[in-house]
Amino acid sequence: MSSPAAPRCALIDSLSTSRPVQLEPLLECLLRRYRGSVAVREEAAFVLRCPGCGCFLRDPVTVQCGHTYCWPCLRGEPRRRCRLCQGDTGHPPRRTGVLLRRLADKCLPGRSWQHRDIAELLEAGEHREALHRIRSVLQTDPGDLTLRVYRAESYAALFEYGKAHEDLDFVLSKQPDWPEVYYRKAKVLQETGNLYESLTFYLQCLALDKEFTSARSEIEKILRDFLCPVPETIEDVLRDLEIKPLPNLPLKPFVLEADRKETAYHLHTSQEQQEGTPKLMKSPSSSGQQRARSVHVLHCEKTNSEEGLKRVASEPLLSSQENGTLLKRKFSLSEQDANICEDGRKKHLRHGETSYGDFSSLMADPSTLHKLIDGNDFECSLCMRLFYEPVTTPCGHTFCKKCLERCLDHTPQCPLCKQSLAEYLARRTFNVTLLLEELIKQYLPEELCERKRLHEEETVELSDLTKNVPMFVCTMAYPTVPCPLHVFEPRYRLMIRRCMETGTKQFGMCISDPEKSFADYGCMLQIRNVHFLPDGRSVVDTIGGKRFQVLNRGMRDGYCTADIDYLTDTRVDEEELQQLGELHDAVYAQACHWFQNLRHRFRSQILHHFGSMPEREDNIQGSPSGPAWCWWLLAVLPVDPRYQLSVLSMRSLKDRLLKIQHILTYFSREQTK
Repeated sequence: MSSPAAPRCALIDSLSTSRPVQLEPLLECLLRRYRGSVAVREEAAFVLRCPGCGCFLRDPVTVQCGHTYCWPCLRGEPRRRCRLCQGDTGHPPRRTGVLLRRLADKCLPGRSWQHRDIAELLEAGEHREALHRIRSVLQTDPGDLTLRVYRAESYAALFEYGKAHEDLDFVLSKQPDWPEVYYRKAKVLQETGNLYESLTFYLQCLALDKEFTSARSEIEKILRDFLCPVPETIEDVLRDLEIKPLPNLPLKPFVLEADRKETAYHLHTSQEQQEGTPKLMKSPSSSGQQRARSVHVLHCEKTNSEEGLKRVASEPLLSSQENGTLLKRKFSLSEQDANICEDGRKKHLRHGETSYGDFSSLMADPSTLHKLIDGNDFECSLCMRLFYEPVTTPCGHTFCKKCLERCLDHTPQCPLCKQSLAEYLARRTFNVTLLLEELIKQYLPEELCERKRLHEEETVELSDLTKNVPMFVCTMAYPTVPCPLHVFEPRYRLMIRRCMETGTKQFGMCISDPEKSFADYGCMLQIRNVHFLPDGRSVVDTIGGKRFQVLNRGMRDGYCTADIDYLTDTRVDEEELQQLGELHDAVYAQACHWFQNLRHRFRSQILHHFGSMPEREDNIQGSPSGPAWCWWLLAVLPVDPRYQLSVLSMRSLKDRLLKIQHILTYFSREQTK
């Protein structure tokens, strides 16, 4: 017999799983209201501006998607998506880009590592020392907003909440669309027990950045506390379940007065903490008291739309018994409250600074940055030419995309610092560093134009399928016959990649020749698919195309090349065509007979590797290389490659059929034995 508590526990579980579904429409409703009210800064475009905080890129870090942020913006980042393209930002730790940091040091000498040193002090809990360092730096650069955010973090850790709010308000007055600052301010408000005010800042943060998952989680927790009872014991849970069935229990009345003009919240100072004021939001008992001070259960009466009240969920008025059971919460909506945030912003706008120090001078005079940029700083250390499609590795070094790929073909290490790039190679996300590309476009346009011209000339040369055609020296290949390849040598990795990049997707296949390096005849292969393995190797699915004859041999970057002439069968007149057709039908029938008489094991292996035998063609002169079944049969017959090569080089279909007939006659005799 089951316990009576079992169905109640099941109802508790059902309620806990349904709450996120109930909160989602409420959250979206609130966000719609805030998205239209959040401020967005309108400033002149500056290439060395961080897209996260809007400040100067003192410590630039390029993430996996190719965008560049300052290191403080990525410190403790609660998200894995880029704010600009929603692409993956990769795994920490993230290294500073060497080239961009060098440029930042030219613009603001000696300041690229200040933020990281202070952040390390904060992570170590050395908040007093961090404050000392921040004060000394702000004396020389009072417009550094990131340091003010760090200082607010130190103040909050030392329970000096008033000073923390003052710094955060100043930052928001300068950068009103910085989501992380809204989040930090909301956290401070939440720690001081001002839940309603913290909710508004969490909503502003999420309205600016919908992927800010930490803010979304905090909003859901606050709304859940606002709307749901918080029984302190299991007995209270069971008593609530007896009062009202959970499956049909609607949300409590919740009205958000979004048009409220002013709000006040009490901020503790370090002196108050030392005198014995307890830190709020630390115990379950005090938690309920703080929420009771911050939240009102409003009466479900009609309100005027002009007063800005919006009903999100409704419920009939509770009875006296229910009112005595459920926890009451209240919003503090006093009309005499003063909005410290808004007042702080206005104060800073009136009395604050209008410049960002050296950063503002760079923005005001773009020619200053142009004077600092040297074309030699933008040269690839591998090809010694201007960057083309620059890619920044996780270790912070930058190379041309193609240069880096060639190095990774040999070893999965950075060419400069030798740090392992095995994981980077496995992802194969060599995204271009967009900031570097933009810098080159703006400040080195002539050099870039010349670099593009050289690249286009190289591409045209690599795209020629008659001169300097890439050669894969390995095995016999035949027209229309699949030829899967396992590519692991660095030279052939490069060759396959170039075939894909140029768009030809073709290369020649020849067998080796001890005297000439490779044979005089071969077959072109068409790439159908390339599957890259994590270590850089690849499995290439190809199928045979045209036959060719080698005219001249060459070498390019380690792999063989050749000037070639394509082969086609000689066409015959009507009289010879009839005799050729009879020979064709006879050899085809003989081939079918031989294949059907093979042992089951051999026949299964052939079907697995080469597929079934092609059907007989009515027009035997329709293809430049003749009927497809001839090449399929030549590929599966256990014949010496030199003999197969002699058949491949024939331009006469009649001679080819006679050769195949001779081979089939020999193997048919072996089958009878």
